[in-house]
Amino acid sequence: MALYASIHTTLGLREIARAEATSSQINLVEMVFGDGGGNPVEVSEAMTHLVRERYRTTINRIYQNPDDSTQFIVEGIIPASVGGWTAREGGVIDSNGNLFIVSKLPDSYQPLPSEGAFSDTTQRLVFQALNADSVTLIVDPNVSVATQSWVINYTTGGNVFPGGTTGQILTKTGNADGQAEWRDPDGITVSVDVIEEPQVLAAGQTVVDLALTTSRGLAIYIEGLRLRRDQWTPDPDIETRLTLATSYPAGTRLTAAQNEPTGNAPTPLERDKNLSDVANKAQARANLDVPSRAEANRAGPIGMPARWPTGNIPTGWVIRNGAALSRTAYPELFAVLGTAYGAGDGFNTFNVPQDCGGFDGNADMGRGLDPAMTVGAWLTSQNKDHIHAGRTRGAGAHNHRVRRGTTNAQGNAGQGGEEISKSDRFMIEFYSDSVEDHEHDFETSRNGGTHARPNVRAYVPIMRAY
Repeated sequence: MALYASIHTTLGLREIARAEATSSQINLVEMVFGDGGGNPVEVSEAMTHLVRERYRTTINRIYQNPDDSTQFIVEGIIPASVGGWTAREGGVIDSNGNLFIVSKLPDSYQPLPSEGAFSDTTQRLVFQALNADSVTLIVDPNVSVATQSWVINYTTGGNVFPGGTTGQILTKTGNADGQAEWRDPDGITVSVDVIEEPQVLAAGQTVVDLALTTSRGLAIYIEGLRLRRDQWTPDPDIETRLTLATSYPAGTRLTAAQNEPTGNAPTPLERDKNLSDVANKAQARANLDVPSRAEANRAGPIGMPARWPTGNIPTGWVIRNGAALSRTAYPELFAVLGTAYGAGDGFNTFNVPQDCGGFDGNADMGRGLDPAMTVGAWLTSQNKDHIHAGRTRGAGAHNHRVRRGTTNAQGNAGQGGEEISKSDRFMIEFYSDSVEDHEHDFETSRNGGTHARPNVRAYVPIMRAY
């Protein structure tokens, strides 16, 4: 049995993690629908776009499930005029252009009006948000769409725009809503769109046959530079032919712009190509002052550790605080670290290193200076094994004076020395034997803090995550 469900993409999970970490919000702005390239679709978290997008529209309505504050329902309208294909996949786009939600839809054929049956189609996708405060509910009443049956049954031209006479047109008289009136068509300004036709010239080619434009009201550009009127000539008989005054190298780009009186706008980029149609990507990056992916990886590959001077961590980096991160939200970092610093919950998460309060060191890598310093090892504080030697200052050859008392009534202590009478006691004062010049060993008192460190400034330990 087929399972029809909506899931967060990796980009969506990353946006949720970013919103939670930075207390910011996620803005959902568009819905996309596709036909799976003509085949059944199995959606996955790794998807960044639909298999084959067929229709994109602003969100018609988004609301919370009243019975579950973390569940959201997004609604989009596929108009009857967009038909001839089968809807098999859908998605929600956030304000950064990311495919936030992707969904497998039941096969729903969108008929063409010419097939005899047509109607607007309302598609609804349901998704979960663990923190409802992270999702911004934006509904623009200017883009909300009523169903076709409601419009047919309850609105008519006469009810919406009453008044006027035959031949008149409704004209805006101001920018505010309702500022319009019926007027005769005298003095109406007509604006026309510029039509562009690109061609690539062959070597020696001067005659150009046009397929989309005519030579009337035409401007010719060669590699983006407009030709003067004397540098090309329209054919006098065939309005879709012109002749260049000179030939150009093979592969030269020619652009014919019709109804363009002042200048030719650059060729617009097609949205569904996601900037893949930028002519010179390296020059575009240089103009925007941004590096390529390869250049960014050379400057700081995923997993590179660094230190940051404030608590405001830059985008794409995480603190090396031992935290457990989602394996799907940070797949590239997980590919680098694996479970070397902790397996998290063993299935959904993994741990980054815990380096707070420590110093970054270099692994021994077989040098032999400190074999304990293997890659990723955490070593507690210690000093290199050593001895503090010390001696007292020499005092020279000397003896020590000693006084000793006795109760011998005769006062004869049997030792050499001077007898001193003190009432009924005798005190004997004598000197010890002399010793040679000598020194005494000693041990200093304890001094220091919780661990060894040089003069140092503390920074936040961080690691590039995406």
